[in-house]
Amino acid sequence: DAVDVLGKVRQEVTAGCTVRLEIARKKCEALGTDGLYEQLGAENGLKVFVDKLYEAMQGDARIKHYFSGTKMEAVKASQGQYLAMMFGAPIQYGGRPLDRIHAVMTISDFEFDSFLECAQGALRDVGADANSMDECVVLLETARKDVLINRKRHDVKRTQEAASAKSVYERLGGEIGVTNMVENMYTKA
Repeated sequence: DAVDVLGKVRQEVTAGCTVRLEIARKKCEALGTDGLYEQLGAENGLKVFVDKLYEAMQGDARIKHYFSGTKMEAVKASQGQYLAMMFGAPIQYGGRPLDRIHAVMTISDFEFDSFLECAQGALRDVGADANSMDECVVLLETARKDVLINRKRHDVKRTQEAASAKSVYERLGGEIGVTNMVENMYTKA
């Protein structure tokens, strides 16, 4: 049942997003990002965006642990400079390379996606239009490979051991757990 419900809406949900992001990617490749920086309000607009972004990240339980501490203002200023350069500001980022900054972190794809979600919300909050938001997400996505450099390798043996311990059905709580999950999905669908 769950697969049927999700299968009916998945294509509409992901196709629109995929097409929009592909259009934004091609636009960035063809025209660059000079106009994007201006569309976001140049220096003042980007400062407001970064403030909103940090507000969102520090309030997001999924990633807030990465955005706390005594040096947060310095980190925020450096990330603001990086984002300004990424979005087409006529400046050069003077901080450390992303792979060195994130070398000691174990940031997952899920956490990076959470960051992108916070960025989209912050862009929405500062009044960015849908096309500008898509272009920003495409540009931010290019940093994923440098941010996720310390991913743990998939342990096949451990996965096989875990899989043989209990079935997915059992791990979901048997009939009661699966029934509750399906009812919850129907309610939210």
